[in-house]
Amino acid sequence: MGLLLNMAADHLQRSAGGGPSPLQHRLRWGILLLASTSLAVYLQRHQGWSAAFIMYLAYCNLLLLIAVIDLEHRIVPNAVLAPGLALALGFNIWLASPGLAAALGGALVGGGFFLLLALLRRNALGFGDVKLAFLIGMMTGFPQVLQALALGIILGGIAAAFLLLTRLRSPRQYMPYAPYLAVGCMITLLHGQYIADWYARSSGLGG
Repeated sequence: MGLLLNMAADHLQRSAGGGPSPLQHRLRWGILLLASTSLAVYLQRHQGWSAAFIMYLAYCNLLLLIAVIDLEHRIVPNAVLAPGLALALGFNIWLASPGLAAALGGALVGGGFFLLLALLRRNALGFGDVKLAFLIGMMTGFPQVLQALALGIILGGIAAAFLLLTRLRSPRQYMPYAPYLAVGCMITLLHGQYIADWYARSSGLGG
């Protein structure tokens, strides 16, 4: 999977032009191989050789690819999002996880919320991020999509504050947002129920 992700990112680099420096390219190859392998080992230990293992592995690798492409090219391409939506639809029909109704509800809520933000605050979000929020909703379902997007927004805010405080990026410079949304989605997919239970206990909602 790590090899396929790197090959897909390299193909986009050749077709779209631009991309990382030779050093960044080598680092990306190593990081993606390590991340994909680590995810596979972690998921196999927790899910076993099951259909859920296949689903989570596919989702996480797809999100890794989206994050890398946005970092390198500042786009969230339809060529990756469209197969991702088809994959999420198929898994929801096959495994009912989280279920087709919950997935469609999550897609409408997540995509609709980000579309509203993009319209209200121009240049704050791209429409690629809106479509990614729609995909995240299909993967996580409602109400888990709220947790996934909230985590992505928090992580993005922390990263933006750090970059601004260290003057590594100016307020007017573009900041890729998809990597943080992707990480928020992966955390929710792998530990969403634990986080929800912890929040319910700490806030007193769990009784």
